[in-house]
Amino acid sequence: MVVERVGGAGVIHGRKNMTGNCKRVLGACGVALSIGVASPAVQAQAGDPSILDQAWAIWDGADKPVRGGYLRLAAPQYIGKMNPNHWPVLDWVSMGYVHDKLVVTDGSYNPTVPWLAQSLTQDDPTTVIMKLRDGVTFHDGSRFDASALKFQIDWIRNPKSAAWSAGWLAPLESVEVVDDLTLRWKFKHPWPGFAGIVANVPGYALSAKALREDADAYDSQPKGTGAFMLEEASPGNFLKLKRNPNWWFAKASGRPDMPYFDGIHVSVIPDPAVRLANLRAGKLDILTLDKSQYAVVKNDPNLVVYRQPINHVVALRFNTTKGVFRDARVRQAISLAIDRKALIAGTQFGLGRIASALYPEDHWAHNPALNPVPYDPAKAKQLLAEAGFANGLTIRGYYNATTMGQTIAEAIKNMLAKVGVTWQVDLLAPVAIAARLKERDYDLGEGGWQFIYDPDLAATGLYHPDGGFNFGRSDNKAIVALIEAARREVDHKKRQQLYWDIEKALYDDYQDAWLWWEEVVTAHRKSIKGWNQERMTKYKEVHFWSHPLWFKDGRP
Repeated sequence: MVVERVGGAGVIHGRKNMTGNCKRVLGACGVALSIGVASPAVQAQAGDPSILDQAWAIWDGADKPVRGGYLRLAAPQYIGKMNPNHWPVLDWVSMGYVHDKLVVTDGSYNPTVPWLAQSLTQDDPTTVIMKLRDGVTFHDGSRFDASALKFQIDWIRNPKSAAWSAGWLAPLESVEVVDDLTLRWKFKHPWPGFAGIVANVPGYALSAKALREDADAYDSQPKGTGAFMLEEASPGNFLKLKRNPNWWFAKASGRPDMPYFDGIHVSVIPDPAVRLANLRAGKLDILTLDKSQYAVVKNDPNLVVYRQPINHVVALRFNTTKGVFRDARVRQAISLAIDRKALIAGTQFGLGRIASALYPEDHWAHNPALNPVPYDPAKAKQLLAEAGFANGLTIRGYYNATTMGQTIAEAIKNMLAKVGVTWQVDLLAPVAIAARLKERDYDLGEGGWQFIYDPDLAATGLYHPDGGFNFGRSDNKAIVALIEAARREVDHKKRQQLYWDIEKALYDDYQDAWLWWEEVVTAHRKSIKGWNQERMTKYKEVHFWSHPLWFKDGRP
């Protein structure tokens, strides 16, 4: 979120400019305006101005929404835990159907969109006042209010809760109830990443009543505030959700019929070929495809197919503190030896964007001046010779033991062989990979980061000695100093420049070999209405959360 100075106080905001003298905070101007200020083109019924005044709040499609029917989806694995703070969670899409977050990110992955938190006002560098949305209830009928949220945050921070997300709240000193809908958050030091954290896992609202009664049961019996609530679960087989008739966003958006589906049925189908066969046979309605299936379905007359860039980066991870990759010339040689364009075409079926650095090109923290490392095997050989490896080099490493992982590893291995590098790569399960990482028992391995929202999580996680995914493999003092400065800089523009500097420093030192930013392919039956790919690409998460789909005739 952007932090500005208003009368000496910082204000975190995420709204378009408003007329008049009201503060620019998340939703702050809404109370001063009459209900239903949206234009007739987008307004169905009176709604909340803090929602309707947003740039993404446009519902102007030619098709009129129709209520009814169960949306049929498929996932390769069962969701796992349904408390987002307990691991494993294997289906975050379903998690979002059941739970709302305090804040949602915009089209640049900035946490600027008021959701359950209607405003965040920063009165000093270590204090944020959070105003909550009124009239929100959990699926068990209990009220979402300041006391409920405080209980949840305290529960996450309690070591006995075994919440994997607790570390994300480490800068938090305390959270205090001011009144029914107001919380005061006190930090140990300036924490510019706070809004990004409450737009992530710790910000999913959980029923305090359910946590008090049986926190362990929450893993299988969630009680969120989301558009859908649990109807039936058969672990390993399916998850069935039913429509929440009291979803707060329906009223706030002036569209009381939201969500339009009666429910959602998620079948567990491990085989991607079987999933696709079910979609084409009309037994599923929407499916995220394997990349290998894109060419097969892109011209299917019964389907609508979209390519969607997402906020994941795929990379190779160097062990820069042990072995040959302590020498930046050797790291640079490896990066130059990889033909990224050919790698994407040959292993990803053309689905991916060549990566120049850590943060995706459409992320606010990405340095736009950086260009992808070119494919230059001759320069790679020259650098290896300068480093003392004119006669070749053997390195050890790992990659994920999936079919796709094996394909990627073999392609990279062959590219490295062309410059005289032999990569002895082991295909390992995640548990074995974790052991290798902790022991630093590798030279080169699979890297990258998924779900890049607040940039500190990836920067600290990968390149700071205290990062949870560093394990002593990276310790560049200049980069560490930049990361620590960015973690405390509350001015958004200055913080953005620091992350541009971090990316440039990582790039110049070849701390990793970034390969591609991910793309996914989604296909749906033509009976599905309401999908706007242009706005989905522009607004990303907030569009997905705010624009429920429907069946053309109210049934599959």
